[in-house]
Amino acid sequence: MSMQTAAISTNVNESVLESILSAWQRRAGLITTLGFTLFSLLLLYMAWLNHSQAVWTAEAGWGYWFGIVGGSMMLLLLLYPMRKRLHFMSKWLTVKFWFRLHMVFGVLGPVLIMMHSSYHIGSLNGQVALYSMLFVAISGLFGRYFYTRIHYGLYGKKATFASLHADSLVLTKKLGRLFELNPKAKELMKQYEKDVMNAPTGPIASAKHWVKMRYTSAVLYPKVMRSLNKKLLAVGYKKGWSKSKVRRNQLRIRKMLLSHRSILRQILELHFYERLFAIWHLLHMPLFIMMVITGFVHVYAVHAY
Repeated sequence: MSMQTAAISTNVNESVLESILSAWQRRAGLITTLGFTLFSLLLLYMAWLNHSQAVWTAEAGWGYWFGIVGGSMMLLLLLYPMRKRLHFMSKWLTVKFWFRLHMVFGVLGPVLIMMHSSYHIGSLNGQVALYSMLFVAISGLFGRYFYTRIHYGLYGKKATFASLHADSLVLTKKLGRLFELNPKAKELMKQYEKDVMNAPTGPIASAKHWVKMRYTSAVLYPKVMRSLNKKLLAVGYKKGWSKSKVRRNQLRIRKMLLSHRSILRQILELHFYERLFAIWHLLHMPLFIMMVITGFVHVYAVHAY
């Protein structure tokens, strides 16, 4: 018996430790992201001040090297997709490392190029190179957002339909007894879950489906919650439950329904954002290639003429 108690105690301690570490990691990640964002904004502000004061110029000195380093960072963005796809690079550190570097360089590269230009448009080839870089940077922000919607955070593992569906089935089973109070609510929830799972494949149809399901969710769950609460009050009155017991059961219903809604929304968003992410990939690569070509033309023109 004491061995079982010790084992349970160890498991509890490990679980508490994991939750504490996870909370610290999230906090550290938030602080790092905030600090990096403020640093980038400070550099952009310095570039704006230099627009009128001309402490440095794009042709020589610091301004020149801002352009070289920023352009090199944009080129090095290719290392992340290459690390994922090329076999000979499979042992070049982890994919996670290259992804983090991709995120950092994807922000710092454009920031340094803006410092290089100091918001001056310049020659025609410079304009094309600058606008191409800005298109890629903005596209990258969209890609970053889509990525976080189909993963557990920016650096978390990819969510899967199987795991989310398994979670929804567990909750549906737990809700089974509650739905005995209101069979109609059970049918409504069952139909909603079926509709969420049967997502269309086309981008426009997928977007319409996403809007429709989000609206249905916003209407359905409060309706079911009110219905079950009324039934629970009636059952509690018949069985002579105290107000506190009725309230505890109502809170339990609320918690389980909100958890069920959260999981189905994750499944819905996974369907929707995976399609957006796939479309984004098709558009982002041509923009990146255009940026590389115009960047090389700009560098050549500056040094040749």
